[in-house]
Amino acid sequence: MLKFLKIYFFALIFMLFYGCSNERTVFILSSYDDKDVCGQPQVQGAIDALKRDFSDLTIEVTYLDSRRISDQELEKRCDDFTEKVKSRKPLLILTTDDAAFQCAAKHFMGEEIPVVFSGINVTPEHYNEKYHFLRERKPIKNFTGVYERLFIPRQIELVEALTGKVDKVAVIYSRDFMGETLKEQVIYELKDRVLKTRIVFYPVSNFSELNKASEELNKRKDIIAYFPFVMSIKNDKILTIRDVAQILTGKIKKIDLAINKQFVEFGFFGGFSVDFYQMGYRAGQMASHVLKTGKIKDIEVEDADKYVKVINLKRARDINLSLTDKVISLFDEVIK
Repeated sequence: MLKFLKIYFFALIFMLFYGCSNERTVFILSSYDDKDVCGQPQVQGAIDALKRDFSDLTIEVTYLDSRRISDQELEKRCDDFTEKVKSRKPLLILTTDDAAFQCAAKHFMGEEIPVVFSGINVTPEHYNEKYHFLRERKPIKNFTGVYERLFIPRQIELVEALTGKVDKVAVIYSRDFMGETLKEQVIYELKDRVLKTRIVFYPVSNFSELNKASEELNKRKDIIAYFPFVMSIKNDKILTIRDVAQILTGKIKKIDLAINKQFVEFGFFGGFSVDFYQMGYRAGQMASHVLKTGKIKDIEVEDADKYVKVINLKRARDINLSLTDKVISLFDEVIK
């Protein structure tokens, strides 16, 4: 009986703080645009999870479009979102990817409004050094969510299974926030493994450097596979990974280890792909729990644990990688 009264009390307090608005609204803040291959599946997953539990909930999505705008414009859009939150007072904020997390953390860390994040690539431990919102992985403030794991060790083990012993694996990455962050994730996920000695890094800042690095990477016989982490780069215009995929696959005839299924659809070889939809769905489930109970500190920060094994057979043929039907059958999805 006492346990029931405690739950009722917390639910009542939550409703007093967040239930006074005329509308029951959740704000989703996406780092990218509404067609982004990393961000939008998370947004949709979160929406589906919330709608499963709440039929009367209004869900509004704001897109920062951080890949294609200046830092000044990004800051302005963050400020505009903050003003909207303060005037509308949503029940909860759900963020996808790092730019959105950083915006919410800057303005709402330690406040009353609960925030659930999805898909951060900077580690929770690193963010915790600045915001002090976790004790180990348990929230001590109003933030929790899902960290995006890249399954780097599994990816390298896959290459070994397909080709035999791996000598070197390259990481070609853009010197922007996202590219640098993905590079750090590779280091983080391999920090306690001997596999870390096999990684070769190729940072690129512009189109010319991208071409040069691609040609060098392709010539090196000790490099068996590579991770394409050139998320955006400047040419006459800003190129995104969708544009860069054609350049890399044209110049590099090695196994491209893609971090999500959409990259495979762009022409990369494939591998263990983080399931962005399921990651967003899990964040949506966390948000639902908070909305139902008013308690965010019960929910520990999690690593994304859902992945799909995806392969692009056209790319396999293009790089002269011969695969048996038995090997192909081990993949969850096959793109022909």
